Amino acid sequence: MGDTMTDVAMQQRREQLIAELADHTMYELIGGEPALRTIVDHFYDVMDGDPRFVPIRVMHADDLGEMRVGLFEFLSGWLGGPPLFVQRTGSVCLTHAHMPFTIGTEARDLWLQCMGRAMNLAAVPLRYQEAVFPALFNIAESLRNADD
Repeated sequence: MGDTMTDVAMQQRREQLIAELADHTMYELIGGEPALRTIVDHFYDVMDGDPRFVPIRVMHADDLGEMRVGLFEFLSGWLGGPPLFVQRTGSVCLTHAHMPFTIGTEARDLWLQCMGRAMNLAAVPLRYQEAVFPALFNIAESLRNADD
């Protein structure tokens, strides 16, 4: 019975999201620039402060300021907001920037867990998380260059 209730709730969230996306981008739905900055700040705060995320933290510079800007700019355009990353860099090629690092399934999954915690801390509604996470998984998987 619990599965049926879950399926019904998920279907209702999907239908609500479809209706919302008819008039708004995901960037707008999650709250635009302020909400996205909050998500990115939580992401790096979680990664920086939780020892479980050390395997991905070590792939970043000590000062996360530049990374916060880059992730915010990338997600802005990716979610349908201003294409800040492309305007600044001329490209959205993530593969080149991640090539120096060994990214296996553990790193991929830790990144996704960190993003999930960030979205929860930023109070992103579940229907938006459910819509975005499959695409985030695809991005993270495309950067994977090693098997664990």
